[in-house]
Amino acid sequence: METQIDQIFEDIVETIRDPFLVLDSDLKVISANRSFIDSFKVTREETLGNFIYDLGNKQWDIPKLRELLETILPQQTVFDNYEVEHDFATIGRRIMLLNARQVERAVGKERIILLAIEDITERKKIEDGLEKTRKELAIIKKTADEASEFAESVINTVREPLISLDQDLRVVTVSRSFYEFFKVKPEETVGQLIYDLGNKQWDIPKLRELLETILPQETTFDNYEVEHDFATIGRRTMLLNARQIEQAMGRERIILLAIEDITERRQLEDLLAESAGQTIKESEERYRIIFEGAAEGILVADMETQRFKYCNPAICEMLGYSEEELIELDVTDIHPKESLDHVLADFETQARGDKHLSPSIPCLRKDGSVFYADVQTTPGIIDGLECNVGFFTDVTKRRQIEAQLRQAQKMEAIGTLAGGVAHDFNNILTTIIGYADLMLMDIDTEKPLTEEIKEIKIAGERAAALTRQLLAFSRKQIVQPEILDLNKLLTGIEKMLVRLIGEDIEILMIQESALWKVEIDPGQMEQVIMNLAVNAKDAMPLGGKLTIETANMDLNDNHFDEHGIVEKQTGSYVVLTVSDTGIGMDKGVQEYIFDPFYTTKEKGKGTGLGLSTIYGIVKQNNGFIWVYSEPGQGSTFKIYLPRVKRDIKAEKKEQPPVENLRGSETVLIVEDDNSIRKLAQKSLQPHGYRVLVAENGEDALRTSKEHGGPIDLIVTDVVMPKMSGKETAERLQALHPQMKVIYMSGYTDDAIVRHGVLAPGLNFLEKPFSPGGLARKVREVLDKK
Repeated sequence: METQIDQIFEDIVETIRDPFLVLDSDLKVISANRSFIDSFKVTREETLGNFIYDLGNKQWDIPKLRELLETILPQQTVFDNYEVEHDFATIGRRIMLLNARQVERAVGKERIILLAIEDITERKKIEDGLEKTRKELAIIKKTADEASEFAESVINTVREPLISLDQDLRVVTVSRSFYEFFKVKPEETVGQLIYDLGNKQWDIPKLRELLETILPQETTFDNYEVEHDFATIGRRTMLLNARQIEQAMGRERIILLAIEDITERRQLEDLLAESAGQTIKESEERYRIIFEGAAEGILVADMETQRFKYCNPAICEMLGYSEEELIELDVTDIHPKESLDHVLADFETQARGDKHLSPSIPCLRKDGSVFYADVQTTPGIIDGLECNVGFFTDVTKRRQIEAQLRQAQKMEAIGTLAGGVAHDFNNILTTIIGYADLMLMDIDTEKPLTEEIKEIKIAGERAAALTRQLLAFSRKQIVQPEILDLNKLLTGIEKMLVRLIGEDIEILMIQESALWKVEIDPGQMEQVIMNLAVNAKDAMPLGGKLTIETANMDLNDNHFDEHGIVEKQTGSYVVLTVSDTGIGMDKGVQEYIFDPFYTTKEKGKGTGLGLSTIYGIVKQNNGFIWVYSEPGQGSTFKIYLPRVKRDIKAEKKEQPPVENLRGSETVLIVEDDNSIRKLAQKSLQPHGYRVLVAENGEDALRTSKEHGGPIDLIVTDVVMPKMSGKETAERLQALHPQMKVIYMSGYTDDAIVRHGVLAPGLNFLEKPFSPGGLARKVREVLDKK
């Protein structure tokens, strides 16, 4: 037994990464690990058996080392973090932290001294540099509302402490688990420099290195280990996962920092290392308590056979096996076949003695389902056998959250691009559709080219519909929300659905009898239902069943967690479920289904905008979508829309025919696009108005002066060179106080208002507009009191 303990002791000494010495009671070297030999550039022959002060041609005759070994240790037996600074002839000036223990080698035997040496020279340099930088920084209070709104729902989903920082390393958002774990309050956390948290408890050199040195170079860094003494919760060992991401295209970047407490794991590893110096019985008891109580899954495998020898309750729960079942298995039984080559290659690397982290390894449960785990491994001798100890952390939910974050960023960026494209197209389509209308009004229906002009108009309207879909996806189109009963809407379009789907597909309607109301544009809601129905039809080429169901549902945090939904907003919802019995989708297809222009249909069967349009509509109405599908098992789409409790019935007024909308007022058109300016003039003149035109703001002021008389209405583009439409209108209203204003743009009024260009509630005309639409809007505004 004594020989075995000595061997274990030697193995531990050689495993330690820091330089390590064992001295006898006469201060002669009994043992020195590889790290000591390599770091201080000495040989084992000139080290072992020699008086420590004589090492390296008496380089180790250091006064402070003598004080530690000859004065402090005889009094205390244990002393940590003893700082020694010394010039070595071989390696230069070094700053070291010494941890020393004076222990009995075995019961009744002579005492020995364990000396662990940590080289902190570089850390000191970093600390000095960072302290100088910190003193030069001004304390800036900068709130990041948009970053907080974007990240808050994600941060509060995860159980591990999570914190987001702005570019100045100030706290934007913090998860509940962070507050609970580190025992801090929101008012002393949000808006603060991270290093100032907890009365500067977070001024940790290794954290500074991660945030200021590593992340600017790599943007992503996982499993960064930090150990620190906190005044509130004691000494903790943490793994940090950091991401530096862009909130949206062109916006400032934020840092997400996930914190995993691995103190228990480190205690277990330390306990294994300490087994050579305590009694075996006490070590086994401490080992058992930590091993069985650890939240991480732990598996011990024989290096040679790869069979499992020990497992803790946490890994049994993760994998779905009992302890008796697991120790009958080996490494190949708990990983999918397609991942085995990678796993076994890692196992061989670990067998050579390397500590190793394998991130996001797929693991196979007893029921055949797969979850993902970060697996940290360390080799060791257990019961006389070479073993590998693996620590499993389930990161499945973290992967889902990261994937949804990436999807949300991608969709926002594409939405911004789509909105800009739609704006430019709307200017062009205004000219095409408008002039086609004017030509059709001016020529006889029997004249040549009439049909061709109609085709031009139809093509323009189809293009306008496409831009509306782009705007729907980017959540920037004009909508007219109403208090809506989905059951009544479904009943109204049921016959249309039957004709659309065809006779070979059975439609089943299941409606909640007392369905709550929602607030949404009815046209948008019909578009959502029709798009889902068409997709279902295409997924059932041989026929099948389409089920459309409505239900009321109160959602809590558990529902969002179970369905892997990041953007949680608890409350009451109306749920529209559309299910088919079609071909289904695999995970790879599901990852891209909401991307614009992504389609699995053959050429000519779809634009790829259907589901992306649905995504935009649902988001615009503060809802969310959940999808479940498996190949060969059909697909289910659930649309969640917030319940609205008020019930307002809007009265729709009958609109008079366009040809009756006449007037004699003076109207000034200000538009930098020559084609649109001429179109607006030709559209209004037949209705009796006196129409003045100007190509920009300065030209408008000059035209007003030359006109000399009153101007009743200005119709102006919002975005123009030299002078904006808003400034043009304000300067003209100073000259004509009774003048009314209509703003027009290829962007929507909502987008213009959100970007601060216009105030809400102003008269607005969206491009593309028809001659009749312009005439109706002009008359409507002129008639307003």
